[in-house]
Amino acid sequence: KAVIKRYEIISFEKQEEKINELISKFGGLPVGLSDEKWPISAGWQDRRMMFIGQLLIEKGGFENEKKIMVYLFVTHPESYEDNFFDPDIAEWDGGENAVIIQTIEESHNSIGCVEGPILFDKHNRHYEYIPLFKEGYDPKYISNSDFRKLDSELQEKYFVEVDKNKMGGTPNFCRQEPFFDGEWLLLLQLKCEFLPFVIRTGTMGMLYVFISKDFKQARMIIQN
Repeated sequence: KAVIKRYEIISFEKQEEKINELISKFGGLPVGLSDEKWPISAGWQDRRMMFIGQLLIEKGGFENEKKIMVYLFVTHPESYEDNFFDPDIAEWDGGENAVIIQTIEESHNSIGCVEGPILFDKHNRHYEYIPLFKEGYDPKYISNSDFRKLDSELQEKYFVEVDKNKMGGTPNFCRQEPFFDGEWLLLLQLKCEFLPFVIRTGTMGMLYVFISKDFKQARMIIQN
């Protein structure tokens, strides 16, 4: 039975002009984030992480009481030709990715003055992308062990339903389920190999962001 709301990303609208609004977007610079909050790599001295994007959670979108902006960062090469890669980006506690949560009321409106590494495409161009969402529902999560017990038709049906770029919904883990203390919601799932921009996460990387049910903590993991 389909029970979990999801917002499937059906496309990414490329923008030629800079975005200065507090909206969900990928690429460009973070809107409303103060300079001192830009995260630094744990393993590479003074190296700023690359800003991936920001996700707006409207009031009530995840049963939250306030509007929330979530900013995503990862230690990353700064051009397509750069072969830099740190495998610790895959771990939520590896010090090479970061998720920052702000309520809209707390945002600093430092629009245009925060500088750091930003997303590029395969031609080293820097565009911004607005995700277009389609509301729908995912089936309840099935563990790997229970999934293996399903017949092939049901496995395929479940996989097709959950294997999407999306906010919310049910995660489709490539490998074992991660174990976090407490209760967590899937905030974002991205199939990194098939995006109009480059997020270098290894072969067929899937990026997940989880947010705690009190909306005070968030964690990013990557599986291949």
